[in-house]
Amino acid sequence: MACRKSVGDDFIVAFRFGACDYMEGGSEIKDIPTAARIFEQAGIDFLDISGGHCIYTIKGKTAPGWFAELSKPAKQAVKVPVMLTGGVKTGEDAEKLLEGQAADLIGVGRSMMRDAEWTQKALAEVQ
Repeated sequence: MACRKSVGDDFIVAFRFGACDYMEGGSEIKDIPTAARIFEQAGIDFLDISGGHCIYTIKGKTAPGWFAELSKPAKQAVKVPVMLTGGVKTGEDAEKLLEGQAADLIGVGRSMMRDAEWTQKALAEVQ
């Protein structure tokens, strides 16, 4: 991977992967393990799972961890850490996804942007 060559081994290379397009003719869940292994072999240090290139939410999915069905097959296929994002609002949400082996790391964006003290509150929930 040109990026790995450019930054060397002492720099973390993360890859955000729109793992399923949810569109006819696009990438499918069954493609995830193969793609994840290719990225790992190319030298990434961790894989950040999201939805596809054209659609980044799934209609009807409102539960935390929108893309858990995508992160699980990636996590099972590779040794590098896999991060899951999408709809995580509380520390308990994150903890349940980790306990369910949906991912190794949980990404939280909007909840943290809404509340500067989100991290402290989330940690208090799970301790």
